[in-house]
Amino acid sequence: MKKKLLVLGANGLLGSEFMSFDYSPTWEVLGHSRNEGILACADMSAPEEVMDMLNKLNPDAVLNLVGMTNVDFCESYPNEAYVGNVKTLENVASWIRNAKKSVQLIHISTDQVYDGQGPHAEDKVDLKNYYAFSKYAGELVAGMAGGLIIRTNFFGKSKCENRASLTDWLFSNLTENNPIQVFEDVLFSPLSMPTLCEMLSLAIEKKLVGVYNLGARDGLSKADFAYKFALSLRLNCNIMARCSSDEVNFIKTYRPKDMRLDVQRFERAAGVTLPSLVVEIDRATKEYQK
Repeated sequence: MKKKLLVLGANGLLGSEFMSFDYSPTWEVLGHSRNEGILACADMSAPEEVMDMLNKLNPDAVLNLVGMTNVDFCESYPNEAYVGNVKTLENVASWIRNAKKSVQLIHISTDQVYDGQGPHAEDKVDLKNYYAFSKYAGELVAGMAGGLIIRTNFFGKSKCENRASLTDWLFSNLTENNPIQVFEDVLFSPLSMPTLCEMLSLAIEKKLVGVYNLGARDGLSKADFAYKFALSLRLNCNIMARCSSDEVNFIKTYRPKDMRLDVQRFERAAGVTLPSLVVEIDRATKEYQK
């Protein structure tokens, strides 16, 4: 019999991608959601519901994609951020510690735990907003449960009905000729969602433990990323304007300016060479050409 891999937050942006393809063929992949209509249904902030679900399914590995990701909301409502990014994981970790077998925990964190000049190694944490703080606190919980913590960022065509990705936002506005501003002072090194899912499956198979950055081997500004994406799809670049993130009034909470990741630790542990961001953009644009 195949071992069971439970994906928490299977209806989210990354979860919908992971569930859409057989990324882990050696596992029986089960999906969780707060909503009914999916195999595993539970409010992850409610300890009794979590214990009941996990006892019934008895998974061999848990991939945690549940989290509160709205940065401004987390800053304004820190208690809710704690519940979404820490308490939910505490409930899972409690079950794992009491399980009568070894259970893998894979927790998805964020590149926003970094700031200052990148690329950043895993020990260079610099927390500048409550979202980053709550995600880092979640990492500590996962670490105490012997888990794998993945710091990452991602993009690509969404398979989630209620969530749009960065590239979805770019594609929608550029095809509708809506003028947009793109940040030339914010740097990052995300992966396309298919590549990230492939790498997560590899990490699960290799039973990696500890903290790893997982992203493209290099990085771009969000402005250069947007132009590369637009040019690859032959979209109108003239309606994009480069700007500084400090110039706009729709950002209420401080965001890190340089979130580029040093991914050498993951490459060594997994035995892979991660792709460049330009290659990842080209992979993602193919989804928009279908």
